[in-house]
Amino acid sequence: MARLPPLEFVVLGGGMAGRRLARDLARRGHRGALVEYHAFGGASLNVACLPDAVMVRAARIAHQMRQGAACGVGSGVCEVDLARLFACIGETVSAARAHDLALWPAEKVELVLGHGHLIAADTVEVALQDGTLRRLRAERIFVSTGSAVKVPAVAGLADACAMTQRELMCMTRLPAHLLILGSSFGALAYAQAFARLGCDVTLIDEAPRLARFEDAVFSDAIGQLLRRDGVRLLTSTVIERVRGISGAGVSLEARQGRQLLELDGSDILLAGARRPLTANLGLEALGVELAADGRIVVDQSLQSTVPGIYALGEVAAHPQPGHAVSDDARVALSLFHPPLQPVQGRVLPRLAFIDPEYARIGLSVAEAEQAGLDVRVLSLAMDAVTRAWAEGETSGLMQAVIAADSDTLLGFAMLGVGAGEVVSVVQMAMQAGLPYTALANTPLAHPTASEALNTLFAQAG
Repeated sequence: MARLPPLEFVVLGGGMAGRRLARDLARRGHRGALVEYHAFGGASLNVACLPDAVMVRAARIAHQMRQGAACGVGSGVCEVDLARLFACIGETVSAARAHDLALWPAEKVELVLGHGHLIAADTVEVALQDGTLRRLRAERIFVSTGSAVKVPAVAGLADACAMTQRELMCMTRLPAHLLILGSSFGALAYAQAFARLGCDVTLIDEAPRLARFEDAVFSDAIGQLLRRDGVRLLTSTVIERVRGISGAGVSLEARQGRQLLELDGSDILLAGARRPLTANLGLEALGVELAADGRIVVDQSLQSTVPGIYALGEVAAHPQPGHAVSDDARVALSLFHPPLQPVQGRVLPRLAFIDPEYARIGLSVAEAEQAGLDVRVLSLAMDAVTRAWAEGETSGLMQAVIAADSDTLLGFAMLGVGAGEVVSVVQMAMQAGLPYTALANTPLAHPTASEALNTLFAQAG
C-alpha cells in the first residue's frame, strides 16, 4: 500500500482546545485535519458550556420574574415549560454550530466525523460515521478528546440509568425531585438552576464541604446561596446503594458519619468527578505513558512520552481549571511558531457559573499558607458595591492575596455580580506583572463591579 502523504497536523477532538488549535494553525497557513466523533464543536458547544449557560440564564430569568413584583415589574408569577426551554437550548446550539461551521477554514483543515484511533506515532485510523475506515498521516498528532462523568462504584447505580449532561439536555419535564451526585462547579450550577426552575433539589457529596478547593469563606457563602434558593445540601455523605430507575423513581441508601439515610427522588444526575476519554485510542500500544487517572503524561510543550504525539485540555496530565483548557492551544501553536510558550507559569482562571458567579485567579489564602508564604489578605463584602445594589444581589465578597513584603498580587477570588468579568481584569494585571497598586489607582467605570477593585485594594494603604 502506498504511504499516505503527511499532513502537518491531526487533532483528535473538536472541543475548546482542539478546535482553537486547528483554526489558529489554519490562519497561519498550516494544513491538517480535525477528527470529531460526535458533532462539530465537541462537548463544550453541544452538551456542556453553551447549553449550561443558556439553562442558567433561563433559571435567572425565572428567579427575576418571581422577584419582579417587589420593584413594580410583573406579578411575581413564573411558569416553566422545560420542553420549550430545552428546545430553545437546542436551537441556540444549532445556530452557534452553524455559525462556527460557516467560518471554518475548510480549505486548510478538513473536518472528519468519526472515531479516531492511533495505529502509529504518525497515523490515525478513523472509523467514519458511514462505517468505512480512513487513514490520516501527520507530522504531529494532538489528542484533545476531553472527558466524561465518572460513574461512582455504588451498588445499583449502573442499572439506575442516571443522567449526565447529555441526557439532561433531552428532558421534556421538570423532575419532581432531582438528586445530584457530586459537587463540581457544574453540579452547583445545575442545583441552583433546577431549584429556580421549580424542582426540589438535593445535592449529595462525600466531601465535607462544597467547592473544597476554594477558601472556606467562599465555600460557606456558596452553600448559603444555594440553600437560599431551596437546594438541600448533604455533604460528608456516602451513597452505599441505589434502587430504582432515574425518571421513574429512585431510592438511595446513604451514610453520613454513623447516621444512615434513606433518600427518595425522581431523577439522578451525575455531576461529580470526571474521567479522561483516553481509552480505545491506541495510546498504550504505542508506548504513550498514562497517569494513574488515565490522563496523558506530557512535558512543558504538551508532548507525550512518544515524540510527535501531544495532549491538550482535560486529557493532559497537568493541573489546570476546566474553563481554561483552550489555552493549551496557544502552547501547541508555539510548537509551529517559536519561541515555545511553556505550560509552566500560566495564570489561569476558575469559574463557577452560579448566580451570582464565583471566580478565582491565582492563589487562594489556604494555598498561600500551605506554600509558607507571608501574605496580606484584603476582603470587601459585595454590599459595599454600588452595582450589586443596582442588580438587587448584594450576596458575596471579594478577596485578594498580596505578598506581605511587596506589592505583588498573588491571588484574587470573588463571589458576586459580574465575578467572571472582574476576575479577567485582575488576571490581566497579574499576567502583566503589575502591582496591586495599579488596580487601586486606576479610575474604573461607575457603576460597575470592577470599580470595587479600587475600594478593595485601597485597604492595603
